[in-house]
Amino acid sequence: MRRIDYLIIEARRLGRNEQNADGTYAISDDEVIQYFNDCQDFFQAAISATKNTSKMFVTEEIISCVANQENYSPVGRLYMNKGIEQVEFSASGLVTDYRVLRKMEFFNRNTNTSTEPIGYYRRNGEIYLVGVPSTSAGTLRVLFERQCDDLDKRRGQIDTVNGLTSTAFTSIVLDSTADETSTINLTNIDYICIVDKDGNRKAYNIPVGSYDTGTNTLTPVAGFTFEVAGDSIAVDDYVTFGKFHTTHSQLPDEAESLMINYAAFCLLHKDSSSDKNTQQDKLEELSSLLIKALGSQTSEVQTIPQMNYDDWW
Repeated sequence: MRRIDYLIIEARRLGRNEQNADGTYAISDDEVIQYFNDCQDFFQAAISATKNTSKMFVTEEIISCVANQENYSPVGRLYMNKGIEQVEFSASGLVTDYRVLRKMEFFNRNTNTSTEPIGYYRRNGEIYLVGVPSTSAGTLRVLFERQCDDLDKRRGQIDTVNGLTSTAFTSIVLDSTADETSTINLTNIDYICIVDKDGNRKAYNIPVGSYDTGTNTLTPVAGFTFEVAGDSIAVDDYVTFGKFHTTHSQLPDEAESLMINYAAFCLLHKDSSSDKNTQQDKLEELSSLLIKALGSQTSEVQTIPQMNYDDWW
C-alpha cells in the first residue's frame, strides 16, 4: 500500500477538498490522517470478527523467562489487549523443545515454582504462567494478534545519528523537512518512531527528552534503550510522531480503496456536501465486498483441526 501522504492526496481529490490560495487547507492533514486511522481500526475489527481460520494479523514473539517471575507481556501491540492465540514453553530455549501450554483461568493460579509451567491464563494483556519458572533458562513462544500500527506522515528525515550502539543512541539530527509547525510538533511530542522508506519499523516508541529547533537535534530521555533487541536507526530513515506509528498501512493492499473512500466521505461530511450520501453508498459496497473476500476460505485442501495431531499418524 502507498504511504499515507499519497492516500491523503487521493482522498482530498475525491472529497473535492481544494487547496486555499495561500497553499493551506481548511481541513488539516492531521485531521485527515485521523480519518485514515479510524478506518483502519474499523476494518481490522471487522476482519478480526470474521469467522476465518486464516489470521492475517497473527505474529510470533519469543520471550525469555525470568526466574520466579509469573507474568509476561509481548512487546508487540496486542490487539484489544486480549488477542493471544497460543503460548508454548521451551525449558531449554531450543526450538525443538517447545510444547503447547494449556489455556487456563484465573482460578487455576498457582504461584509455586517449578521447572516447567503446566499452563497459562491471560489477564489485562499479560500472560500468567501456572507454575512459575524457577530458572531463567526457558523461553515462551507466543502467537498473538497484533494491532496495526497507526498512520502518520514523515515528520523529518535523519541526517546524522550520534552515539549509536546496539542498544541506544544519544541524539539524531533531522534535515530541513523537520516538522516544527504542526500541532503537536517536534518541540512538544512525547514519543517518536523511526521507519524506513517503506514504513518498516526501525525503532519504535522512543521517548523524547528535548528538541533543539535551531539545530534540528532530537535527544531521547536519559537512560533510553531500544524497546526491541535488534532495533537500530540510520541516516535517511524517517521520523513519525507517537507510539507505534508508521507511514504505510499494514492492512492488505486491497483495502487502500476503502481507506481513501472513507476519508473522502469524512471530508464531504465535514464540508456538509450532499455528495456524502453517494460516497457513503460506495463506501458500504466496498466494505461489504472486502470483508466477504477476506472471510472466504482459501482453495487449499482443508482438514478438521486436531489438538493431538500426532495421535492420528
